Amino acid sequence: MAMPSNYDTATTRYPLLVFLPGAGQFGNGSVDLPSLLNDGPVQLVDEKKFPATFNVNGKTFSFILFTPQFRNFATLSHVKECIDFLKASYRIDTTRIYISGLSSGAELAAEAGAAMPSQFAAIAPMAGTLRDYATSNKCQAIASNNLPVWAFHCQDDPIYPIAFVKGFINKINSFNPTSAARLTVWPSGGHDAWTRAIEPAYKENGMNVYEWMLQFQR
Repeated sequence: MAMPSNYDTATTRYPLLVFLPGAGQFGNGSVDLPSLLNDGPVQLVDEKKFPATFNVNGKTFSFILFTPQFRNFATLSHVKECIDFLKASYRIDTTRIYISGLSSGAELAAEAGAAMPSQFAAIAPMAGTLRDYATSNKCQAIASNNLPVWAFHCQDDPIYPIAFVKGFINKINSFNPTSAARLTVWPSGGHDAWTRAIEPAYKENGMNVYEWMLQFQR
């Protein structure tokens, strides 16, 4: 978990970014905890590469960043428990809760967005997506609640075929959400779509993924 540097001396409520790790970061929450630093925004924090502030639409924001370590594949109830705990324990701007993740964590982030769309201001799955997007009403739930989505994927991903992610994005957009779901596809990279996606220097339309998220609030 990473906190804004002035958290203890301020009374501000902060945006929350929940980033869900993949299976490669499962662990016991103690001696295995350092594996969380191998990928994702917490790696950038550890390397002192995660920006302290982001400027969006004339406002300055700092994130509370939370990455849980799961023992095995987590469920929606685990995500809800994490968010309920964070809201009860920290000064969180509940209109600005964002969820992202990599691989199986990305799939769970998309599941959470579909199941609890009003809980989140935006979601950003990376190298993972809903496997049942075509046969469930989950994409409709995301679209009808106008939950912004920006997905990242590699064309040659052997775990989650690119067709799954394109189908997921296209189905959301078939319901005409206020903010069209978007997809960035890297031509290569295998199952790692997140290393480039989380880089603050990577921008589309002048915004990195963090600035894109902060455009939106509930």
